[in-house]
Formats: sequence, C-alpha cells, structure tokens
Amino acid sequence: MMWWTLFVTFLKIGFLGFGGGYAMLALIYAESTAIGLTVQQFADLNALDLLAPGPIAINSATYVGYLTGGILGSISATLAVAVPSVVFVTLYLHYEDALLRQPVIARFLKAIKIVAVGLIGAVALSLLVEASGIRTSQVDWIALIAIAFAVFARFKLRLNPILVIILSGALGGILSLW
Repeated sequence: MMWWTLFVTFLKIGFLGFGGGYAMLALIYAESTAIGLTVQQFADLNALDLLAPGPIAINSATYVGYLTGGILGSISATLAVAVPSVVFVTLYLHYEDALLRQPVIARFLKAIKIVAVGLIGAVALSLLVEASGIRTSQVDWIALIAIAFAVFARFKLRLNPILVIILSGALGGILSLW
C-alpha cells in the first residue's frame, strides 16, 4: 500500500478521533478494515495495545502501517496520527482561557464524551462477537469463558486491569490445553 494513502487515512483518524485512544478504536477499525486489515488482525492489534507501552492511537497506527505498508507505512501512519494532536494542543493552550468561557464549547465537549463512550462500547461489542464466534455459529467456548472471567474479575472482584489481562491470558492458555 502506498505510504501516502496510510498518511491520509491516519491523518483523518487523528483529526476526527475525539475522546482518546479507546474512542478512536471505532474509527481505526473502520478505516483499517477498509484498507485490508482482517478482523483477526484488528483483534491482535487490540491485544498488542494492551501489552505495549504508549498511546493506543500511536501503537495502532504503527501496527496497521507496518502490516499494510512495511516500515515506510508504519512511519507514515504514526506521524499522521500524531500531527492533529500537536496542532490541537498548541492551539488549545494558546486560546485556553477564551475557549473555557464559551458555553457552546462546554456543550460540545460534553457531547463528545458521550459519543466516545458509545464508540468504545461498539468496538467492544464487535470484538466480543468476533472473538466468541457467535456470528458464525461456531462458538469458541474458551473465548467466552475468558471473557466472562475478565468481566467478573474486573467488575465483581475489582482486580487491577493489568492483573486481569495476565490472569485472562493464563486462563486462556490453560483452557486451550484441553
């Protein structure tokens, strides 16, 4: 794939990706699958995002860029997704006082937060359906057990997310032996 196509794709994601990395996942998913990434590769991307240090958008851009365009694609996508943040933060810091006094801006930011939560939920649901095999009627019971364990451990037992990831990986490894 041409590095320019990756640059434009991830520049668009960077400019439209309000709400942080998890909220951007819906955009990254849509754009990545449009340029040839499979759902399995996207699921792998999410697993790597949890394990690799750094912002989700940067890690995702680097991964997708490398898979679709090699080293040059990786560099192009990573730079493109970072440019909008540099522009927006610089402008925001310069006009911060004036912006915070505008009620329209406050309502805009509130709406963006709500939409970001919805986008995060949509990506989570898509990955749940794909990982569990529900859509294809070939249910992956190991995946469903690992998902149920992770939800229970995180929300009922209130375990640290890092510990939940490690324990879920161990549980998946143990269950796959049977």
